[in-house]
Amino acid sequence: MGLPATFTLSLDCEGLWGMADQRSLVCSGKINDAALGMAYEFIRCTMAESGVRATAAFVSCFAAELDALKQQMRLLESLATHSPNWFAQIMPALRSGQLNGWNGSKYFRALKLAGHEMAWHGSTHMPLIEQTPTDAVELEIQLAQALMADLGQTPGAIVFPRNQVGHLKQLRVANFDTYRASPPSSLPDRLGSLVNEWNVFDSRVNDRPVLRGGWHVSPSGYFLNWPSGLRAMVPVGVTIQRWKSLLRNAVEQGGYVHMWFHPHNLITAPAMQGAFEQIMKEVGQLVRSGDIVNLTMSEANAHFAHC
Repeated sequence: MGLPATFTLSLDCEGLWGMADQRSLVCSGKINDAALGMAYEFIRCTMAESGVRATAAFVSCFAAELDALKQQMRLLESLATHSPNWFAQIMPALRSGQLNGWNGSKYFRALKLAGHEMAWHGSTHMPLIEQTPTDAVELEIQLAQALMADLGQTPGAIVFPRNQVGHLKQLRVANFDTYRASPPSSLPDRLGSLVNEWNVFDSRVNDRPVLRGGWHVSPSGYFLNWPSGLRAMVPVGVTIQRWKSLLRNAVEQGGYVHMWFHPHNLITAPAMQGAFEQIMKEVGQLVRSGDIVNLTMSEANAHFAHC
């Protein structure tokens, strides 16, 4: 008998920390507390109604309580010296206490209370690419440990900022053991991904999680279409049918399907809400019928490691 079909959902939770280098977007006010609150509550309620559990990967500074964040200003100022451009919007917001769009502690608490896996998305969302100095990465790790201890969390899973994997040896020493792989990023790959959004008969399945170099590695997964820019040409109905095809094919093949997106995507492209709601209903029905198993990133890696 083959392995059951498996579905994993991972969320890149970052608020304005994920857009720190996009001054115009930060200053636009689009990503604000009210909008983030509605997006996270919609996602939480939709998952609860469908019975779906996710891996919610939070930027530590986004998850942290304000008082705890203020206590780490020395570490943040040290990090800012390594990447002044990245912190150009962050430090003034922290010093002034104007954190509208920068603080997601209530969303972290709500998803944790709901039983979702809480993973790490960097401490400040500064890219952890190989070009980032090791001492800057060490500061990121120290900051994560301080803030996560305050939140009562010791996450083992990583979703790398900007999906750029780096410094694995250093992070493994810090007791992280699971990460989501980077998606292909060449121009042909990105064009191919856009074309596939129209494929309502998409029958691919993700590679299964594997153990590699001492790490549990989740596949890069499929991004839930963000109908903005060129992607806005893809009708929501097409997105729903494509995901239903992916799920049906996984059931038939005993395959693995991994969806991911940023909660704030629902703010800049509200049409995503309808797609997410309908796809989660489909996943929930398949879970209840026993056709699909819903596992978090860490659960899926543990499951496939023993198969």
